[in-house]
Amino acid sequence: MKAVVLFSLLLMGALAPGLAVATGGTSITLPAVADNYADSKYPKSAYGSTSFLFVGNKHDREQDVWGSERIYIRFDLSSLPKSRVILRATLWLWQYYAPSANQTYEAHRVLEDWNETAQNWENQPAWAPEKTSEAVAPALTEVAVEWDITKDVTAWYSAKAPNHGTMIKVAKEIHDPEASSGFWGRIYPEKKWQPRLIVVLGPDPKFSYLVALRAAGLAPGVVSPVSIDGKPEGSLSSDKTMELVFDRGTTHTIQVNDTVAVSPTTRYRCDASQVQVSDTGSYVFAYSPEYFVTLSARPASLFRTPPSGWYRVESVLAFSRTGADLVNTAPGTRVVFDGWYVNGTRLTSEPRMIIVNGSLNVEGRYTVEYYVNVTSPVGETQGSGWYRERSTASFSVDRTSVPAEGFLGTLGLRRSFRQWTGSDSFLGLPTEQQGSLLVREPSIIQAVWDDDWSAVLSNLAVAAALVIALVVVVAVKGIRHDRMRREQPARRRASH
Repeated sequence: MKAVVLFSLLLMGALAPGLAVATGGTSITLPAVADNYADSKYPKSAYGSTSFLFVGNKHDREQDVWGSERIYIRFDLSSLPKSRVILRATLWLWQYYAPSANQTYEAHRVLEDWNETAQNWENQPAWAPEKTSEAVAPALTEVAVEWDITKDVTAWYSAKAPNHGTMIKVAKEIHDPEASSGFWGRIYPEKKWQPRLIVVLGPDPKFSYLVALRAAGLAPGVVSPVSIDGKPEGSLSSDKTMELVFDRGTTHTIQVNDTVAVSPTTRYRCDASQVQVSDTGSYVFAYSPEYFVTLSARPASLFRTPPSGWYRVESVLAFSRTGADLVNTAPGTRVVFDGWYVNGTRLTSEPRMIIVNGSLNVEGRYTVEYYVNVTSPVGETQGSGWYRERSTASFSVDRTSVPAEGFLGTLGLRRSFRQWTGSDSFLGLPTEQQGSLLVREPSIIQAVWDDDWSAVLSNLAVAAALVIALVVVVAVKGIRHDRMRREQPARRRASH
């Protein structure tokens, strides 16, 4: 069952009792006075006497030709009341033949006169290259498709441009076999499906005045709430104009939001967000993008930077480094200039300013370094030097055991490596000859050595055994000698 798509425009609801905001305009429907279509497949053919209109891309399989179609249509505005404001003008066509997929059709203002029955593809009139509007025709039959041609109708109504009508074409004229729509034309027998222009006029200016509002500078899809006399009434965007109708003799305050946030780091700001109206006029609330810029420096005392905060697009931020490339900050601690980083990327040079064109994280960075001193009372060490904070320092000593000096050394006393001391951040076992640590602070790493008496004791035991053996030998010899002395007198007496 066919359903007529009715067009209506409600401007604003009443704000409160006593406030005179009009609730609508006068809607007038005009029939087409001329229409036809041109077809590049048959460039010499005119279709002004047919009851249908085609637009899009199509393939004639029988003749194997490709082509595009364009609709031309015109309406007579002379019956409209004079000195009124065009609030909205909608071109309405009924689609009875659908494309295989949704198609976008553009409406363009025609710039030259044309003849409904004689015009074809070859003698098409000139038309404005800039589209007035566009509409999407769905892949469905028995539906209405509408184009907003308010701008063109306003120009014709005010006599700022001659009324030669509208041309409708597909957005991309290409070889596409089933991308064409069929609409009923003005001579189709059933009037309710014929083309029409629905014009909504503002109230009589003798008793009311019209205020047009628009937001400029907002990105597509971003809106700013509107309030009238402190009460919310819809929203503004950059692609639509809001019309308000008030009674003559009344004054009203219209306000939009100072800022409109679209993300934690992006917003739009309007410097003049409020107007008072008492007569017909147009007002544009101009917004500019603002971005949140984070400026940080470590250490802060070695930089000069503006504060973090919101900055308008194209703002120029100046900053500088006041510290030297290397600064000693404490015993065993220093900072070394690392560079400037913007959104995490290190710059190849050192800038003096930056232009804001998006959310930024600007950081001037020094790297903290600590001195690690590796010492040992024995042997030679490696690994002393400056290390970045939280880096790994490796160190070692070139030996693990050496003879002790002096007399004890001759007896076999040795000094042996036991462990490293001086930090709580050793990585691995501190008893290894080669060690490492996570650098968190200035550190003095010391090798601890123990005296090894095992050889001395062994040598002393041998010496003691030798001494004992010598004493035993001497004692035995002494005993033998004493025995021999005692035995000699007895032998002499026996011999006598």
